[in-house]
Amino acid sequence: MTRDEILQFINENPIFALGTIDGDRPRVRYMMVSFADDRGVVFCTGKTKEVYLQLCNVPAVEMCFADADRQRQVRIEATAEETDDLDLKKAIVEKFDFLRPWVDEVGYEGMAAFRLADARACAWTMETNHEAKEHIDL
Repeated sequence: MTRDEILQFINENPIFALGTIDGDRPRVRYMMVSFADDRGVVFCTGKTKEVYLQLCNVPAVEMCFADADRQRQVRIEATAEETDDLDLKKAIVEKFDFLRPWVDEVGYEGMAAFRLADARACAWTMETNHEAKEHIDL
């Protein structure tokens, strides 16, 4: 897959499993990507959540996006970098209206937006299951 095909795959399959580290223990949870475009691969969370502390303490992450119907996955290893870009946060809330009541209550200061840095992606399919991974820089 090319970089553009990977970004398209992410946008078509926006729910992902996010792997983080909590002390010496792995943690994983499902999240939704906010954007995968010229702004980068962006997601958000609340600053009161455990995942926020995990990302601040150890910003190394792995994400897995899946299309079960086509038996495909895209995995991304990266560093999650927090951004205070207010316009980006506003765009996230505009895209995900369900966040609006929460932001109205806690303000944009309570929202943490992360952009991936040093991101490398690899695609997986049943057909290529045993082949060497090809990493694509995002």
